[in-house]
Amino acid sequence: MRCGDAYRMFRAVLGCWMLLGLANAEPVPDFAINAAISGSATVSTLALETKALFQSISLVPLQLKSGYKRLETVTTALEQIATQLVTTGATLAQAISTMTLNNSGPIPTFFNDISNAISTLQAIISSGLNGQMNTLTQNIDSYVTIKLQDSFRTLIGTLNSLSQTLTALRTAVTNARTASGSSPTVSATVARRFVTSRIVADFTSSVRLLKSDVPILVFILRTTMGSFQNADVYLISITAEAKLREQDVADYGTAYATEVNSYASTLKTNTTTELGTPYQAVKQAYATDLKTTVETDANFKSTVDGMFTKMDGLFADSPTVSGTIDNTFSAYLQQILALDDDLAAFYGTSMCSLIQDLVQVLIENGPNAQFCFSKFGQKVFNLFVTHTYDVTDCYRLQMFRLERLRTTAYYFVKLILHDIEDVVENVQHCIRIADYQQCVPFLGSEYLKLFTYTTEKRDYLYRLLEKETQGSYLRMAGCYSNSKHLLILDAELMQSDIDYCDINGPL
Repeated sequence: MRCGDAYRMFRAVLGCWMLLGLANAEPVPDFAINAAISGSATVSTLALETKALFQSISLVPLQLKSGYKRLETVTTALEQIATQLVTTGATLAQAISTMTLNNSGPIPTFFNDISNAISTLQAIISSGLNGQMNTLTQNIDSYVTIKLQDSFRTLIGTLNSLSQTLTALRTAVTNARTASGSSPTVSATVARRFVTSRIVADFTSSVRLLKSDVPILVFILRTTMGSFQNADVYLISITAEAKLREQDVADYGTAYATEVNSYASTLKTNTTTELGTPYQAVKQAYATDLKTTVETDANFKSTVDGMFTKMDGLFADSPTVSGTIDNTFSAYLQQILALDDDLAAFYGTSMCSLIQDLVQVLIENGPNAQFCFSKFGQKVFNLFVTHTYDVTDCYRLQMFRLERLRTTAYYFVKLILHDIEDVVENVQHCIRIADYQQCVPFLGSEYLKLFTYTTEKRDYLYRLLEKETQGSYLRMAGCYSNSKHLLILDAELMQSDIDYCDINGPL
């Protein structure tokens, strides 16, 4: 390299130093003696910048709202670590800045302040935070504490170096002050002889190293606290999601109950109408065409009146029909709507381990924490949504089956009506027989026997409704239980994937 090139490079480097504040062209009185020593302003600036960095560790206290005790425990521990580092670190940096710009001493006072601050910070990071560090390790594994311990080891080395260069500087300025005798000032010549540029540069370098050690602490503490805050927000959100889906399921049940009540009301109306209307037609036909003739014979009248009394109970007793259907479906809905009574507890037990694992990955702040949390966080929400869809399908399927029951009930009503289709015609045939006295007892006896079967058919219709609603409940309970089982399986599978991601990272 030619001399001209070397000179230009030197000028460029020197200019860079000047821009970065690494050189000070105007010596000022400093280092606790009244002497003009170059570099003190730079040290003060570095110290104040270091103080600002330590203060930036200060964490805004989290207002945790999720109620997760583990999160509260580790947050408290981390805040205590941050507070102690801020207090001791800022005190040290301020003591350095104050000493570098002081020109009156006494020397021991200002240098002792720094030495004491160094010792305090060394004690803090060596053993003073053991309780908080143990709390973190016990609750969120060792990712955070390993990072902090790595930073502390570096910082301890820096503090040892700072202590050594501080001792050298203290000896130098003390000797300079002594060599100046009673003079209130220390001459530049004396200052240069004792407080050499090498001593100042070494001390400056130590302060610069101290400054460079702080950003990693800021990063560790702030990112970890950020993870804690994200975890708290997530827990609040996932709890709200669980409550929302619980309400969705309850709303589906309410909607199903409304639909079933409408179904039961229609079934009541159809049944009473389909039984009552044809029967009233029979009564009207009898009253119009045969009643006068039949009532001329007391025995005949008594027999036919007995037949109609029995038929009234079978075909015109709307309250009994309606009440039976109401009671059947009321009992059915009471069972159905009880199926989701334990849903909140179920969500808690089935999803707790999964959510806890995911949150644990996040607050451990390990190498894969953010990736794994981002990958699976929303998927946990989807599990709740999927479960509500499964429950909806259960309700839909049972409503479909009940619609088929309506058709079956209609055919039973037709079978019941079949028993009275020929009543008027048979009474009329009996009247036409010359010796109808022989017909009347037979007519009454056979119809009363027939109405026994009619009663059995009606009762069978009631039992059919009861058995089918009970069967519907059991099918619904099975479907509902299966939806829970599927949720548990999905949660266990996702939990396994989260654990794998935490250890291995991306697939």
